[in-house]
Amino acid sequence: MKIKLLIVFLAGQLLLSANVFAQGFCGTTGGFIVTPSQGCAPLTVKIQNQISKAQSLGYVYNFNKNQTTFPATNDFSKDSSYTYQSAGTYTIFQFGSAEGTGFSLCKDVTVFETRAPNAELVSCQNGRVRLTLVIDSVAKAYNQIEINWGDGSPVTSWKNGDPIIFDHKYPANSVIPAITLRGKYTAGLCGSDLKSTILSSQSAPPSLEKIKISSVEMSADGKAKLVYQGIDEVETELFIDKGDGQFVTTKKAGKLGGLQSAVIENLNPDQIYKFKLISKDFCDNPIESAVVNSVIMSEGKFTLDETNSLVWEKYSGSGNLLQYQLKRDDKVIFTTSDLLTFLDSGVECGKSYKYEIVAIVENDVRSYSAPINISPKSSPPEIIKKASVSVESDNLIVSTVDLSGEGLTSTYNLIVERAVAGSLDFQKISGSANENLVFEDRNVNTAEKSYCYRFNYENACKQSSPAFSEPVCSILLKNNIQEITWDGGSPFIADVASYDLVQMDMNGKITDELPKQLSLNHVLDLNTQSAFSFKIKAYSSSGNLLSYSNVISIERNAIILIPDAFTPNGDGINERFEVKSYFISSFQMLIYNRWGAVIFQSKDTGNSWNGEINGKPAPADYYIYKIDTVNISNQPISKTGSFLLIR
Repeated sequence: MKIKLLIVFLAGQLLLSANVFAQGFCGTTGGFIVTPSQGCAPLTVKIQNQISKAQSLGYVYNFNKNQTTFPATNDFSKDSSYTYQSAGTYTIFQFGSAEGTGFSLCKDVTVFETRAPNAELVSCQNGRVRLTLVIDSVAKAYNQIEINWGDGSPVTSWKNGDPIIFDHKYPANSVIPAITLRGKYTAGLCGSDLKSTILSSQSAPPSLEKIKISSVEMSADGKAKLVYQGIDEVETELFIDKGDGQFVTTKKAGKLGGLQSAVIENLNPDQIYKFKLISKDFCDNPIESAVVNSVIMSEGKFTLDETNSLVWEKYSGSGNLLQYQLKRDDKVIFTTSDLLTFLDSGVECGKSYKYEIVAIVENDVRSYSAPINISPKSSPPEIIKKASVSVESDNLIVSTVDLSGEGLTSTYNLIVERAVAGSLDFQKISGSANENLVFEDRNVNTAEKSYCYRFNYENACKQSSPAFSEPVCSILLKNNIQEITWDGGSPFIADVASYDLVQMDMNGKITDELPKQLSLNHVLDLNTQSAFSFKIKAYSSSGNLLSYSNVISIERNAIILIPDAFTPNGDGINERFEVKSYFISSFQMLIYNRWGAVIFQSKDTGNSWNGEINGKPAPADYYIYKIDTVNISNQPISKTGSFLLIR
């Protein structure tokens, strides 16, 4: 306990000294002699203290000069001798006190390596051996290493920086003698203390499984680039089978480790080639790698509008095929493990696309086909056969086209031409790149004229329909109160197959379609009619073309039809003064003579005046009427006027 307390006290004294703190714990006030200061492992040193009246004297025999904490009490030894078992440079730290003052001192001891170096030995039946030094701390400690081959041949010496592989040749099929390795110092240190390694066990040549082809990449100009994994000092040569089943050398060889590459020229990118590596191990045994095939891809024969067809040959090299990857413009667009075809519809006419197929085989082996460039094709588009024209308002006609057949592409130009009905002067009214199948024409006057339209399709491959479609013309529908009529001119080149009268309610919803055959008019029953909007629909004889007229709307406003004369002369024509009314809820009519006397009255439109007064014929003259009605909206309507009775 006393020694421990003193050490703690002296350590505190040293730490308080700025000079000591700056230089670490190794002071200059101590004193001792170490014998010897260098030697061969194992090395026993003895310490002779030179400080008189030293108290609490201790030594740390393996002290780290750079440590920042004072050694612990149990790190100190009171022994004056110590044995170093391993080579190295060691620091001895002395610490104690004399007459109340602490002291310390450090000295170094050098211990030389005496252990034997190590090596690996490979032997062959032909008598060839290869020795590979193990460069560890033991080997690095020596200035050189001597190899005694045991057959009387000169000793081989190695020093740092020299190659570590040594080949030697013994007679074939002979017993290989013991090979001795021994370290050596140029100054002749340690002498008999240096130990030797005797190599008698032999191992087989190292495996060359790492040597393999990683990828084969064909180019369009007939070059194959191969990337393979090599091993240092192992000669590896590339062989090719050009289709006759015989592998021949490409004269591409090397002995470097890591990833290597080789380019084979003058090949046909449309032919499958097989590649393999042949390496020789240390014993000259040929080792073959797995076979890797090239792959080929071509344009398929299947044709579809704006679609590229691709086909490729099945991969037949070594190893299990994991996946095919199809690349378009260097991006993967399709993967499969068994299919050998693909239809690429994500393309457009007018553009060229680069394709290549990649076969991915187990162990991350890849084979790339030569790239091919394909531009999508298209068949010539057909003549447009289905179209319709519909009058939507006085200044709007809407045409609709239904496309079918071949030659249709993702982008196109629908050409629309118009002419006034009866004229062959068609003029283009669509834009330069019209992709609207529903086209609105607002430069029209449908209340006075009919218009004819025809269409042509131009696809993205700049191919057009061989001719314009048959014209489709609008229909002009007219309202004559109790009758609607439409023009007799055919809206098609061929005859009209039939007309339909389309009836709609006030909201525009179709309520009925009445077949009108080839009739050009329709009589309205205004008292019972439930539909108040009409349009005509015409069918072409082929059934592919439709034409819709303008819409006629019959509003439910009160209609009162009053004649301005009648002739009650017994000829059966216009015998009565008959008023017709529609869309009214009540009716009252009074008829006066010129002196204002009421000569007839009625509350029923069916009860008309026969031209008699009190059963006798009224004289020819002007008479006055007054009619009071209430419409269906309960609003009163009055009309007065005169009419002529003619005898």
